[in-house]
Amino acid sequence: MALEDLHNLNFYIAGAGISGIAIAKLLKKNNINVFLIEDKIISESTKKQLQELNISFEDSFQDTTKLIKNCHILIISPGILLSNPLILACKSNNIPVISEIEAASWFISKECNILGITGTNGKSTTTNYLSQLLQKKFKPIACGNIGLSLSEAILNNSNTDTYVIELSSYQLETTLTLNPICSIFLNIQNDHLQRYETIYEYLKAKWRLVLLTSDNGFVIIEKTVLKLALFYGLSLPKAKIIVIDEEKNQNFDKNKLNINYSRFYSSKILPISIYKELKNLDIYSLLLPDQYFTVYSKYCDNNSSQIEYYFENQKISWSIKKACLPGKHNMYNILAASLCAFFLGLSENDIVKQWEESLTNYQHLPHRLEKINANFSFYNDENNNSKNLLIINDSKATNVESTLVALKSFNSPIRLLIGGEPKGDSYLPLTEFLGNNVVKIYPFGQAASKIVSELKDYKKYIANTSDKLIIAANLALKEALDEEIILLSPACSSFDEFKNFEQRGNFFRNWALSHLRG
Repeated sequence: MALEDLHNLNFYIAGAGISGIAIAKLLKKNNINVFLIEDKIISESTKKQLQELNISFEDSFQDTTKLIKNCHILIISPGILLSNPLILACKSNNIPVISEIEAASWFISKECNILGITGTNGKSTTTNYLSQLLQKKFKPIACGNIGLSLSEAILNNSNTDTYVIELSSYQLETTLTLNPICSIFLNIQNDHLQRYETIYEYLKAKWRLVLLTSDNGFVIIEKTVLKLALFYGLSLPKAKIIVIDEEKNQNFDKNKLNINYSRFYSSKILPISIYKELKNLDIYSLLLPDQYFTVYSKYCDNNSSQIEYYFENQKISWSIKKACLPGKHNMYNILAASLCAFFLGLSENDIVKQWEESLTNYQHLPHRLEKINANFSFYNDENNNSKNLLIINDSKATNVESTLVALKSFNSPIRLLIGGEPKGDSYLPLTEFLGNNVVKIYPFGQAASKIVSELKDYKKYIANTSDKLIIAANLALKEALDEEIILLSPACSSFDEFKNFEQRGNFFRNWALSHLRG
C-alpha cells in the first residue's frame, strides 16, 4: 500500500499489548490517524505511555457501532480470535482486518531483505540462529513472534537491511501482502487446536507464508510438511522450493518423469484425482523438475551431521563434526537457516564455521534448551549436599511435542519438570522415555493432576505433585544423583503461575544459580 494513501484513513488497533502499542507508535510517527482499543482495563502505566505519545485510546471497548462508523482499517493483536464480535462486525461491513505484521511491513524499505520463518517448533531457535549467521554479510534483526515486534524493529533500527521475522499462525491469518524473499516452514504438529478445529486449518494458516513468498524467491520446507500440504490440495508457490529430506532415493531422476504438469500447474492446485493418491506417490513426482531441488540430511547420534545437495550442477557437501546445538531437531533448524544464508550469498566456510561447536560464536536463545551453566557443575541442595549436575531451562517448551524434542536431545539421565496450565495435549507420548533416559517426572501446577492421571500406569517414575514450580525443582534437586540432568521442559503454558514463559524461565534460572556452588 502506498504510504501517502494512509493519511486520510482511521486506523483502529485492537489490543494494548507489545505489538499493539508498537504499531500505534509507528503509525503515529508517520502522521497517520490512530485509535487504540482494548476490551480489558488498560494499566495506568500503559495509559501514561499512550498519553505521552498523544495516542487516543479506550479500554473496556465493546462498541461495534462506533467501530463501524469511524474505523477504516482494523489492526488486531495475534491473540484475538477471528470470531471476536468486533472482527465479525468489521468483516460484515467490508472493513479490512489486518495483523501488526501486515501494517508494519508497509514501512519496510524495498531494498531490505524480508525473511519469514514459521512452523510448530523451532521457530525462535531458527530465527535467532539465522539472524546471527547473517551478521557476517548483512545488518539483520530478529523480530516478530520472537519477542521484538516488527513495528518496534522498524522504529528503532534504521540501519537494518534484513528482517528475520518469526511468524505464528495467529499473525499469518491476517497478513496479506508481506513479500519475503525467503520463507522457512520447519514442521507441523498438533498445537493450538483450541483455536483450530483441525490440523488442516492450522496448516492452512501457516501455509499463507509459503504463498506470500516472492515469485523469484525460495521456500525452504521439510518434506513431511510439503507432503501434508499436497495431500490437502493446498496451492503451490511460484517460488523455488527447497525440500529438506533425510531419505535419499538413489534411483529417482526428476528429469525422467512423464507427467503432464500443465494440467494442474496452471491453477497451482492439484486436482482431486491426483492428491487423493498422495499416500502412494512420491511427492517429487508432483513437482515441476525445475521448480525444486532436494537437500539430503543425515544426523548421527554423536551430534554430527552430513548434508548433501546439488546447486547449479555442482555437488555441495557440508560435514559437521559436532553441532553447536544438540539434537536432530536442531540439525533441521540450523540447516534451514544455513540454506537461507547460502542463497543470500554467505560462503560455505562461514556457514560450517558457525555450525561447528568448536568454532562457533553463536549465542544461544534463552529459555530453549538453555544450559544454566556451560557444562556439568556442582549444585547444593537444601541439605547442602553437593551434586555434579547439568540444569537446563527449556521454559519455551509449551507443548508436549516440544518437550519430546528436548528429551531426544540428551543421553544422560533426566529428571523432568513438567506442568503449568494444560493446553489439551496428551502426556502419554512421554512414556517412551520413562525408564530410558527419564529417571523421574516431577509434575507441578494446574496440569499436575492430569499428568498423574494419564501416566497412572507408570507410577514409579512419577514424583509427588507440587503446586508450584519451585517445590518441584527443590524435590528434583534433592533426589538427583551425580551426572544427571534436571530439565525444565514444561509441556504446558505458564499462565497458572507466571505471566509468560520468559518469566517462568527467568525464575527457574535464578533458582538454579542460587544453588550453584560458589
